[in-house]
Formats: sequence, structure tokens, C-alpha cells
Amino acid sequence: MSIQVVRPTNRQEFMNKLIEPYDQQIGNPNTVFSEPTKLGQPENNRALEISERNDGDKDFTIGIKDLDEAIMHYFNNVLKLSVVQNNTKLTVPVIYGTPENWKSVQQDGYYRDSGGKLMAPLMMFKRSSVTQNRDLGNKLDGNMVHNVQLFKKSYNKRNVYSNFNVLNNRVPETKYVLSATPDYVTVEYECILWTYFVEQMDKLVEVLNFASRSYWGDPNRFQFYSSIESFQDSVTYNVGDNRAVRVNFNITLNGYLIPDSLNKKLATPSNKYSISQIIFGLETSTGTEEFSAKVKRGRSNKVKSVLLNDSVNNVNIINNFGTTDPAILTYINTNKTVVGTYVSSTTVTFPNGWLAAPSPLTATSLANFSFFVNGQYIEPSSITSFTDGVTSSVLVINQALLGYGFEADDVIIGIGKFN
Repeated sequence: MSIQVVRPTNRQEFMNKLIEPYDQQIGNPNTVFSEPTKLGQPENNRALEISERNDGDKDFTIGIKDLDEAIMHYFNNVLKLSVVQNNTKLTVPVIYGTPENWKSVQQDGYYRDSGGKLMAPLMMFKRSSVTQNRDLGNKLDGNMVHNVQLFKKSYNKRNVYSNFNVLNNRVPETKYVLSATPDYVTVEYECILWTYFVEQMDKLVEVLNFASRSYWGDPNRFQFYSSIESFQDSVTYNVGDNRAVRVNFNITLNGYLIPDSLNKKLATPSNKYSISQIIFGLETSTGTEEFSAKVKRGRSNKVKSVLLNDSVNNVNIINNFGTTDPAILTYINTNKTVVGTYVSSTTVTFPNGWLAAPSPLTATSLANFSFFVNGQYIEPSSITSFTDGVTSSVLVINQALLGYGFEADDVIIGIGKFN
């Protein structure tokens, strides 16, 4: 038997309770999470999960290795450091300073290959520190990300072309790939550059100084703002018959990190789809006479059904009373269309009174009438009153329930038991 532990609401749940939605039918626009399955785990609403089966979009991740590769790519493919020696152009190799190599360089002051030969020209770099940058935005919470970024996809396989979509003006769905807002970091790299001659070193320093304060990396992947503030003085080493010139400098790279880890997957879904809809055209009329004709033509089937139902009542009346009352038949077959006159935003008058129901039929009431404004049906629940004035009738609506009010140029139609 498990003991239920009371869990306090987090900040997002508390703030959601304070939001009053604009549309009560739509509800709260914020995500409402279900209760956690275990205490301490982040909330998870399975209704918001989208299957990634057969999805070609991979989760967006970027790690420290990507930052290192951006530096290496920029050295090898953009700067392409080189020196001229004995009338020959030599490319400067760039290697990453593994712990073993870096320790050897710090002790000896230079780097030798496996055969013991001094390696120059050569450049070696090593990552020395990773510091978070608090001045920029972040995800706020590692267990439930509150800040996300959207990437709009230009193509979505759900929007397959069809004539139905074109003819009905179907708005295509838009696919968005969601990614958590990264953690911004400042990465420091220590670099050492060796050459045989000072003149060679000066050329390389000029190239590196010119490339400072720009974006380094592969344009097809990631680029990061990098800067070199200073170069230490060149130092000449005399080692036997070998001679090498060395320069030390630091690279400051402004990067960001999004790990490929479990908590990142729990933090935010990877895909979202926009709402799709089908838009149908609206046919309108230009005059009262044309509109009235269309209303009569559009309601012909309903009128026939009403007459059919009334004829059934007529048969019942004949069976019950044994005779046919002409007044009853006249009442049943009456279904007039009357155009109302605008009085105010909530009131309309009709130039006809109500047709009195003969005995033993039920007295005429609001249920015997239907009303339309510009072709739109007025729900009976939004009608405050409809009164009979013998020679005229008055219709009053509840503007709040109807959602709008009458205007002077509206065409308001009443259909029912008018005299």
C-alpha cells in the first residue's frame, strides 16, 4: 500500500490558476499538466506527446565536442595557416592538446614526434575552462523547461496535395520543431604556436589577430563568436642545434549547450502542429427582396416537414373528434414569413400579430416562430421575449447571449404563425 504524499504546486501551476481565459469555451491557453506518477518527477501530460516514428527530424543537441570541432574546422578550413620556408609553402598542422601531449609541451617547451624530431611549424590548442554566461536567457528549470524555441518546417508530409484541399481553401498544417532554450557558456582555449623563424611567426600572428572577434565554425553546422585579446611575447628556444619560436594566446568562445540526455527529453516535446481548418465561402444578397426570396427557398424543405407534421396532427384530430374543423386546418397550414423593422440593438417589431390557436390546440407561443438576422438563425435561448400586440409583434433579444446586437441595415426575418 502506497502512501499519498501532498506535493506543493510549482510556480507555473500557481501562475496558471491566476489566469482568466478570454474565451471560457477554449479555456486556459497555458498547458495544464497531469499529476506526477512519482514524487519528485516532472509533470507529464501524455495528451501532448507526439509520436516520432518515421520522423526525419532529429532532436536538436549541441555539446562541448561541437564547440571544439568548430575551432578545429575554422583553423583547418578557413584560416588555413601556412608559412614559407626554403621557397616552399608549408601548411601549419593543428592538433588538439591531449593531457599527455600538453604535459610534455609544458615540461619541454616544444613538441616532438614519435621519432624525436622537433615539430615546427605547429599549433596546439586545449580547452581550459567552461563558464556559464548568466547575462543571457536560459531554460530556467532543468526538469520542466519554461523557455523553448520554435523552428518552422518548410515542408510537412501531412499536407499532401489534393483537389479537395484546393477547392475548399484548406489551411495547411504547419510543423514546428521545439527545442529547449540552451545554456549559454563562455569557453576558454589555451593555444601554443611554434615556428622556426620570427618572420614566420609574425605572419601567423597577423592572420590570427585579423580573424579575432568574428564567428568561427562550420557555416553548415554551428558558428560561435570568438575573440583573441592578446599574444604573449615571442620566445626563442635554443635546444642543441634546433631553434624554435613560440607564442601563447587564449581564445574566448561564446557558445551554448543543449545536452542529449533524458531530462532534456522530459523537459519539452520535440514537435508541434498548428491548427488546420477548411474555409467555406459565404453567399450574400444585395437587397431585401432577393434575401427574402432566398430565405423562402432555403426553408422550403423545413416548411414541408412542418406541414407534414401538422397533417399528422390533423389526422389525429379527425380521429379523436370525428370531424374536420376548417379553423384547425387553417391554423396548421399557416406559416408566414414577415420582415421586421429595426427599433434598437435589442428590439425589432413585426407588422403582424399572432394567429390565435383554435381549441383544443395549444395556444400560440414563441415555439411557433423562428427568427433570422441576415440569414443567421437566432437561438430561442437568446430571446428575452416575443409579445403579441394584436396588430404587431415585438421581439426582444439578450445581446450578451446572442453575441451581437441588431443594426439598422440588418434584414430580420420572422417565420411562423402570423395573422
